[in-house]
Amino acid sequence: MIAIEIQLVISIATILSSGVVSAIVTHKLSTGHAEREFRRKKLEELFMAVHTYCTKLFTANIMWPRVMRGEIDYNEGLDIFMKGHGEKDTSAETAIMLINIYFPELRPGLDAIFQRRDQINRIQSEFKRTYQRDEPCDSFVRPFLAELAAIDTDEKNLTDELFRVSRDVK
Repeated sequence: MIAIEIQLVISIATILSSGVVSAIVTHKLSTGHAEREFRRKKLEELFMAVHTYCTKLFTANIMWPRVMRGEIDYNEGLDIFMKGHGEKDTSAETAIMLINIYFPELRPGLDAIFQRRDQINRIQSEFKRTYQRDEPCDSFVRPFLAELAAIDTDEKNLTDELFRVSRDVK
């Protein structure tokens, strides 16, 4: 081969390899951006699901202190509760799915919310038994209200973690 042919082969090889490298880099950048956008959308969905669930958990139970104080009777409380639960809510299932699939590091925060829900249900069940025995129920008001107030704290803790994860997605 003569010098011109060698130079031509080197030039063609350089052009071809730079095109391939450029295509690979472009693909990597594009894929990375699409992945970040996808995860960001999932974080937004998770935020909305957690917020909806916590709001519904609070509002579904806010009338029980009135029943515990004797301001309304138990059946009226149940009627109010049932009106608040008329439509199907899948926010908890959505949050569980998104965390289990995409953000397992957020599971402790969601578990704290579910533990709060369970504690609210325990207090409400104990109250119901006491109410049915026609005994005074004032003692349930303070712990029940404390648990309801803590829903907001649990939600804030989880969303703070969610925002931390979203900063890492950038």
